[in-house]
Amino acid sequence: MKKRAGLFTSIVLVAFSYIMLSYTTEKNNENTDLTDTISIDIPNDVMAIIDNKCYGCHNNESKSSKSKGKLNFDKFKDGYSKSKTISKLGKISKDLHKNEMPPEKFLVKYPDKTLTADESKLIIDWAEGQRKTLIGE
Repeated sequence: MKKRAGLFTSIVLVAFSYIMLSYTTEKNNENTDLTDTISIDIPNDVMAIIDNKCYGCHNNESKSSKSKGKLNFDKFKDGYSKSKTISKLGKISKDLHKNEMPPEKFLVKYPDKTLTADESKLIIDWAEGQRKTLIGE
């Protein structure tokens, strides 16, 4: 009796493992494009704001490894992976909605880098639009 229960359990575990492996392989095949490097379009009006207000800290040559590590606009041109691009665009939108960028501490020294409401809205609309396009919404 115990041998039958052990055999049954083994068969169930093998079947379950096979099903999970098949499902995982299918999902990975569907999402391979998430790891492909892509570049996104940054319209001139958005790029003008980024160049003037954001790029100084968020580029390859920035002295702040923290800011360029969190977001690097040069990498948008060179290409992040699709999943990383989606994540970065979401973070841009979230941070601007919360008025967390540019940081207050930075703005004390450089008040001319403050984003106007219209500039923020333009970047948010661009980031959310690009993100939705990449997600397929």
